[in-house]
Amino acid sequence: MAEFSPDGSRSAHYSEPQSLARQLRHLILSHQLRPGERLVQSDLATQFGVSRTPVREALHRLASDGLVTISPRKGATVAKFLLSDLEEIYSVRIALEGYAAYLAAQHVTDGELRKLDQLLAEMEQAFQDGDRARLLDVNRKFDTGIYAASRQPRLCDLIVKHIELADLYRRLYFSLDNLAAHTVAEHREILAALKRRDPEEAERLSRLALEKTAAGLMEFITADD
Repeated sequence: MAEFSPDGSRSAHYSEPQSLARQLRHLILSHQLRPGERLVQSDLATQFGVSRTPVREALHRLASDGLVTISPRKGATVAKFLLSDLEEIYSVRIALEGYAAYLAAQHVTDGELRKLDQLLAEMEQAFQDGDRARLLDVNRKFDTGIYAASRQPRLCDLIVKHIELADLYRRLYFSLDNLAAHTVAEHREILAALKRRDPEEAERLSRLALEKTAAGLMEFITADD
């Protein structure tokens, strides 16, 4: 494991798992801890001057964010993100979700639009609060609410399957503040197109948002190549 000093001093207060998780997140997202690198609890405890308990809790927090992988045999490692996997999943998502947004603009009801308004407000609040987990959860509910409005159950099933396949990358997306900042504005524009019952614009905006997401993730993954 690479040696690092969190802020130039071993005396920094990282006894709280949340603080330690925040520092480790920074090290991962800045590529100071590299994909596939082992995260040994005893080594981290020594480097941060804490016991293993907050280290273990911090690693589990990062695992829930998709930034760390924990297995019984290997322990904790920085998650690996495969460019080819990302490209394939998002090319399918762009096609399917763009078409679903097109159909949704034709079939969405006033009641469904009110529910989407409510979810958008929840997304805005979660972003303001810095609650990544809540933002991720509400974002998924908003997206699946749109696709349900397409009135195409088989299409919705395919989309949900690929959203689940993209879960690791979606979690990474919401861990990158410069990317997550765009999501509320993008969803607000898509909702406005649905309210206008504008299929072409709803499809265009849905595809564009996913294309931007994929591009931002690819830039992060290939930053040090």
